[in-house]
Amino acid sequence: KAYKAYKDGSNDEKNGILFNHHFLKSLQDQSFFSNHQQMTLVADIGCGEGDTIINYLKDIQFKGGLDIRAFDANSQYVGTDDSNTTIQERPPVLCNFSKAKQSQIIPLKNYEIKKGDMIQSDLPSLLFTEEELQQQLLNKFDLVYLSHSIYYAALQMAENGITKVLKEVFTDLLSENGVAVLFHNNLKEDTFIALTSYHLGLIQDAVPTDEDRQKYSMDCHIPTACEQLGLTCFEIPYHSGIFFSSNFKNYVDIFRDVDRYNELRDNDEALQDLHRLIFISHRSIAQACTDPPSRDWNNLIDEVVKAVGRHGYVNNSTCMHVILGPKVSPEVKQKVETAVKYTRASNSHFNPIN
Repeated sequence: KAYKAYKDGSNDEKNGILFNHHFLKSLQDQSFFSNHQQMTLVADIGCGEGDTIINYLKDIQFKGGLDIRAFDANSQYVGTDDSNTTIQERPPVLCNFSKAKQSQIIPLKNYEIKKGDMIQSDLPSLLFTEEELQQQLLNKFDLVYLSHSIYYAALQMAENGITKVLKEVFTDLLSENGVAVLFHNNLKEDTFIALTSYHLGLIQDAVPTDEDRQKYSMDCHIPTACEQLGLTCFEIPYHSGIFFSSNFKNYVDIFRDVDRYNELRDNDEALQDLHRLIFISHRSIAQACTDPPSRDWNNLIDEVVKAVGRHGYVNNSTCMHVILGPKVSPEVKQKVETAVKYTRASNSHFNPIN
């Protein structure tokens, strides 16, 4: 419920779709997807319900069609390997891909979905077919997406997790001229990630230090991993927000007092605001209430109220990273650089409130 409330109240995904479209459209205009004889092979690592990758690929002319391979560790999104699953029990990602193929909202010709973990399993076993693995038909992907999923590698193995995943992406998945695209939130001052990190006890102040950023922020980890692996990394930063209802401040006193939560029973608007607070906290209310006063549930509410007062929303610093391998051709590298410049230029006309 907390994640859904966040997703419904944030424009982060919409903004990411917009920037990704600028990037792919520029590549399209440079004849990047113009081969009628070959499908564009796309990997989605941490696919969720599959709606995000579908939106990323909409309105782009993939002349040879699309083949999407996707996986996620959460069975609520991708289901299990149980072959007895009925049509009514089909997982969300399967439903979304099936609808996309039927409607041709994207030129989808084939898709494969698996349940798996990017750290516990090797990526080829999750994204290639048995036949491809047996025949060692690797390094075929044209695009690999990690949309807000690289955090899980970092949580399990810190910087080594990010390096491990990126190494596999470029050693086993992508073709020489393939492109990896990553989206993630960053640890910066006056952002929801700073609030979350502080209230989880990862950092000692709601204003992160340079040391905090080097230790926890994705926009620091990823360029470092790319440098270690000899990869070319382009950064496209942008902002988005987590929005609360216009009546948010009227509910604050109730949010502070769990004994009054029965007053929220039939108020969907207030409940959505409450779940957004829980998402920012990344803990249960019971856990947050037992923390020291400097970082407890009431302190979180205070900080969110201040942020909404400053901006009208809780700020979110997001980054799109575009990464190329060491064997990329000069021609493709130039096309990608052109697309990155075009996408960055679109940021100058961008309003994070919309």
